[in-house]
Amino acid sequence: MADEVPLAAAVTAVLAAWQELVARGEMSPQTLSRFGQLLRRFEAFAAVRGAPLLADVDAAVAAQFIDAHGHTRHRHVAPASLSTRHLRRSVLRMCFATARRLALTDTDPTRDIDLPARLCGATRPLDEAEAVELRRAADFTDRPTRHSAAAALALAGGFSGEIGHIAPRDIDLACARVWMHGSAKTQPRWCPLDAWSAQVLAARAHHLHATAPPEQAPHRLRLAVSVRGGTDEQVQARVCVALRDMLKRIGLGADRSVRPASITAYAGRAVFTATGRIEVAARHLGMASLDSTAALIGYQWRAEATHHTPPNGVDFDA
Repeated sequence: MADEVPLAAAVTAVLAAWQELVARGEMSPQTLSRFGQLLRRFEAFAAVRGAPLLADVDAAVAAQFIDAHGHTRHRHVAPASLSTRHLRRSVLRMCFATARRLALTDTDPTRDIDLPARLCGATRPLDEAEAVELRRAADFTDRPTRHSAAAALALAGGFSGEIGHIAPRDIDLACARVWMHGSAKTQPRWCPLDAWSAQVLAARAHHLHATAPPEQAPHRLRLAVSVRGGTDEQVQARVCVALRDMLKRIGLGADRSVRPASITAYAGRAVFTATGRIEVAARHLGMASLDSTAALIGYQWRAEATHHTPPNGVDFDA
């Protein structure tokens, strides 16, 4: 019976399902390793608190884990940072969403756990778990849609004002990159594509060429919007609608700090986390201002310089 599933067995099943996401390019091996370590910590944490079965995990146990103290870089025990608490909650939500798809449970103990906003009154980047869920939700198996193409281009670092103008000829699959034409606020540039984004955009380009009417000029094809014309503002609005639809699919429609730019901000944040250099993230996003780039990706460099926290802002055990 599902009520008798050991939490350890459930975590193993969830991680096996996530391994399939890695095989499809929807999750990186590094992310799987990090999330797997976090879930195994949660498994041990829950067992110590008398919750060895999946059904034993309630909101109280989940909240205690999310808020649990961690270790700093100097191995001192201290309260977990807000970003770490949000990551824990996101990974647990993703875990229970996967467990529901596997028919292991029908509950989500994190559903009513509220945390302070990561950014007050501003757009925040998606976190890793949300980006993985976005890729999973952009199913293009039957027919590669403009929604999946828009998500792929945003995850590559494109803004809504650029995405609607990207054509199949802008994809360089040999070098795994896409040409962003820039906009009034951004510079033209090449953005690298991960395996998933390259697969999505290649499938979308093939679909467009195969289904375009004979009178449709190839140079007018667009990956993320319909073929009908419109002003730049109208094209951008269509892209925003597609991206908002994708965000609603993964349960972020009611989060006021999540907007289409949150997907692009995730791409910039990922570059900054990997390099520790805000200027590299700015070039990736085509932005001229380092301050604007920092604000977009949620890097509070003045505060972090004062408190000596590392670039990614996560200095505690997840």
